[in-house]
Amino acid sequence: MITKEKIEIGKLSMLKPTVNFANKMTAEPGQVWGPRTIPDCQLIYVISGKAELMLGTNVYHLNPGECVFYGGESPHKLISSKKDPFTFTSIHFSWEEDSLIPIHPLPGIKNCTATELIHFVSPSYLIQVEEHGEVKFPNHFILPIVEGLFSQIVREYRFEEPGYTFVLRGLLTQLITIIIRNEINGKHSSGERRKIAPALEAIRKQPNINWSSAELADLCGYHPTYFASLFRETTGCSPKQYLIQERIRKAKQLLLEVKTIEEVSIKLGYTSLHYFCRNFKSETGLTPTEYKLQSLEI
Repeated sequence: MITKEKIEIGKLSMLKPTVNFANKMTAEPGQVWGPRTIPDCQLIYVISGKAELMLGTNVYHLNPGECVFYGGESPHKLISSKKDPFTFTSIHFSWEEDSLIPIHPLPGIKNCTATELIHFVSPSYLIQVEEHGEVKFPNHFILPIVEGLFSQIVREYRFEEPGYTFVLRGLLTQLITIIIRNEINGKHSSGERRKIAPALEAIRKQPNINWSSAELADLCGYHPTYFASLFRETTGCSPKQYLIQERIRKAKQLLLEVKTIEEVSIKLGYTSLHYFCRNFKSETGLTPTEYKLQSLEI
């Protein structure tokens, strides 16, 4: 039984997730799974109908377009609606496996008691994302755009065409990334990131402004010292470094639009072309000229 409050998954860029089982089905009216635990992790996407998930003390009422996630050894109970049974896709997976071979979860599924269920506190699964720090993988979210990815994963798992395990890892990595992006983009209502959202939005919209930490702190209503600490804790870098990263991200887009390096530099608020080039190479490993030439190769 999991007793940890937090589970560190590792860096998103280094993950090697493996699909263990994937299925699409329509439940019977009132069909129940659990209370039980599973040996791996599970993602469920509701295509149609309604269901209810009990995950410890949390109860989620599920409708089409909604997803739920829970980890291994997490007591849970899933109940299909009697009046409107749900159709869903389900993916069992492991976060980090060298092997691509699926390990069917069935032998490790165990029943648990109602007492274990109601006393269980779901841990936070934390993933390190470059430029954003720790991101909590959500237990419940609304994200209709992932329905196609769920379907592709089920198809690859069922038909086992040549190279299917490699494709499964790629699709699952894409799915995990989209879910995390959804969290980062502010579609969740809680977390430290929300506190600095005005500053992040200001930098995103106007990276050409030389924002000072004090100005950004004022946008969020905090003392500059507290703001700087909160910003670093949330994003993993200082406001100045975050501004540079945002500028270089925009610079990559502008350079692909065949603008001159000087134009890009000025557009992003740099008064020194040398300073822009130095920032760009520090962040990308390439000079702006090398980046433009690389983008023209076929």
